[in-house]
Amino acid sequence: MKGYNNKIARVDLSEGKVRLEELREDIIRKFVGGKGFGYYFIYNDVPPGTRALSKYNELIFAPGAFSGLVPGSSKVAVVSVSPQTGLINDSYAGDRFGPWLKRAGLDALIVRGRSDKPIYLLVEKNRVRIEDASKLWGKGAYETFDALWKEYGEASIAAIGPAGEKLVRFANILFDKERAAGRGGLGAVMGSKNLKAVVVLKSQPSMELHDGEKLEEMKKRYYEEYKRAENLKELRNYGTTNGLITSAFSGMAPAYNFQKPYIEKELASKLAGEEIKKYEVEPEDYIHGSSCPVKCARYVKVKYKGEEFFVKPEYESIAMLGTATGVFDFPAVAHFIHLTNDLGMDSIAAGNVIAWLFELVHRGLLSADEIGMELGGFGDAEGEEKLLRMMAERKGIGAVLAEGVKRAAEILGRGEEFAVHVKCLESPAWDPRGRRTYALSYATADIGASHLRGWPHPHSLPNDGAARELVPSLIESRDKDALFDSLGICKFLPYSFEDLEEFYSVIVGESGATLKNLGWRIETLARIYNVLGGMNPPEDDVIPPRWWEKESEGPAKGNAAFINYDDFLEARKTFYRLRGWDEELGVPLPETLEILDIPEYRSSAERALEIVRRRV
Repeated sequence: MKGYNNKIARVDLSEGKVRLEELREDIIRKFVGGKGFGYYFIYNDVPPGTRALSKYNELIFAPGAFSGLVPGSSKVAVVSVSPQTGLINDSYAGDRFGPWLKRAGLDALIVRGRSDKPIYLLVEKNRVRIEDASKLWGKGAYETFDALWKEYGEASIAAIGPAGEKLVRFANILFDKERAAGRGGLGAVMGSKNLKAVVVLKSQPSMELHDGEKLEEMKKRYYEEYKRAENLKELRNYGTTNGLITSAFSGMAPAYNFQKPYIEKELASKLAGEEIKKYEVEPEDYIHGSSCPVKCARYVKVKYKGEEFFVKPEYESIAMLGTATGVFDFPAVAHFIHLTNDLGMDSIAAGNVIAWLFELVHRGLLSADEIGMELGGFGDAEGEEKLLRMMAERKGIGAVLAEGVKRAAEILGRGEEFAVHVKCLESPAWDPRGRRTYALSYATADIGASHLRGWPHPHSLPNDGAARELVPSLIESRDKDALFDSLGICKFLPYSFEDLEEFYSVIVGESGATLKNLGWRIETLARIYNVLGGMNPPEDDVIPPRWWEKESEGPAKGNAAFINYDDFLEARKTFYRLRGWDEELGVPLPETLEILDIPEYRSSAERALEIVRRRV
């Protein structure tokens, strides 16, 4: 098919073998790329219930179908079974890796097995080699990048830090120093395979396009339009760093382990746009991604404890390593982001679990003897730095926290009511009590608590009306997110479905109609796979106790995540029904597989339904 390499690489680290395979056209048409490819291959290659850190799990790098071809299309999907949740998990990184992997002749790189020694993969044009990484093992992510760039020059690199090697359940994969596939512990999957890095060398594209001339005209037109778009002005100016102003003033901030969704402007401003712009710089050797018309990621140069460093702060990292833990000092928070990157951990999960521990300390529920050191609780920057290092090394109390917030609460036997997660995945920096029906997005998301699984609209408060009224808009948003993730497009760009259909026809030479049900198709397969692997709907589709507490001040004062429990149940039932799933059990109906043009999975849906019916 045009617009694709029609080729994937399979690497078996146990056998030390690499083979290239043709990618079937029916897979391309039904699953498109990126997220779609990742979910398809996990579903078909990895038996449900496979342990995430076993050699039988796969780790898939899949560029979006448009990766490197249209403005703002740099994303690569990383998909695997998560060591945090046991569910299929997808996470994304931008910049060069996705486009360069596609240029190297691959529509996906699939890694399974476990090497006997540390290795890295070297991807050249139509070739993948297994190389010795013994000298890199134990090094921080930043040192690993520098060593590999010194050896290979122009290359895009995905690497893990010590946390991935130590199998920290929320270890991440860092790309070219400042982008991360952060969620779900996929760095631990890499570590379990003794895979330190993937190096993709620069090469020239060789894909055939249906109408390259028309594509160039469209690229220029959309690039210029988005470069000047008024509704993207704040992103161009601040990136996502002004997010705390938005979240705090809508009652959605994660302050003090989600105890204070509203905080005063003076406090929020300490970790928001204008304050952060004071540190903004552009290193001499830094080149903005040429395909992005917004260029929202910004470097800052910060000095903390005598150390000077560059980092690209984003709202989620700032909020979870700062606001959630009560540290409102930007140089300290920037240092935490830089440190977390180098250690190779998800900043969302790391901040969440430390905030939880700080709350236990604040409430007097955990003594210094039990922790192994004195902690001041919220606002203790020194303590936070120590905990980050201890988690990455699995030392002392860090070994407990490295298991994630749900398991940590179970190990310590306290604090479960303060642990903010869904399906073992720590919540990101948006408290749903400030937006009607948004908690349902967390509750029903295939990977657990994710802010990238649909936002209901219009924005209103939970007490403003029944949550079920906004379920159709949530589904619409979720399906658009899945489409963007499969195409490799940044979600900040306001492409319409019609825009993407036109790009698809120009690139591929076929109708973009196949894109219409893509998100629904992917989520339905994920639900079947997860149920067969041990997920228990509908009781797993719930929210943590904290979000049933009513906000005490601010614009969402008096609001919990839903009006009451019946409001939640009715909204969840509506979601199931509109998804073509059993409205009581939350499992896809066999006839829905026919609608989605994947009848080959009908028997799996029937089996999943029977499993849940028996249990219920």
